[in-house]
Amino acid sequence: MKKLEFKDIYDPKVAEDAIIHDGYIGFKEDYLTLHCLLRKYNPKSLLEIGTHRGIGMNIICNALPKSDVYSLDLPYENKDYSEQYPSTTIDEKKVEEGVDLIGCLAEYPYTQLRGDSMTFDFSKYPCEAYWIDAEHDYDHPFHETTEVLKTNPRMIIWHDSDMEPVLNAINDSMKGQPYELFRVVDTRIAYAVRL
Repeated sequence: MKKLEFKDIYDPKVAEDAIIHDGYIGFKEDYLTLHCLLRKYNPKSLLEIGTHRGIGMNIICNALPKSDVYSLDLPYENKDYSEQYPSTTIDEKKVEEGVDLIGCLAEYPYTQLRGDSMTFDFSKYPCEAYWIDAEHDYDHPFHETTEVLKTNPRMIIWHDSDMEPVLNAINDSMKGQPYELFRVVDTRIAYAVRL
């Protein structure tokens, strides 16, 4: 895995119209990195794993205005399966009322898919790129990466690669694959580009 820094990816001209997400420390650089990578490689289709409230979807759709964009998250009835599901952490009153918060902040058109990434058939949505940003354990990013590799994407981008289980899953699932693998060390981003 090659190491890069934010300054190696970030291009101020490319980022002029980027949506800034600074809700958490470091997210500004993470999502500017995502924006710049998407503009550089310009995939014609992308599937995000882990919709959450849809802020990342806004950034993706803004960066790829002419691409087909999909996002996958758990069905509402399975919300308790994930620590990342927004209804477990945001606006408990709405949760009690049964309001589904997946994608609630998304402002751009995209296709919302529902399912468990551990059983989802990614071959039904083969894309040029994938943004993996769901569970922060080993099993999910390992399985998700292994499955999306079967669709032969041009690129895969991961969030939370600063977490040891996620980074280990990325390294293990990418062993022997025909991709160049990068870790942007001063962000939470890792990505792979097909050789």
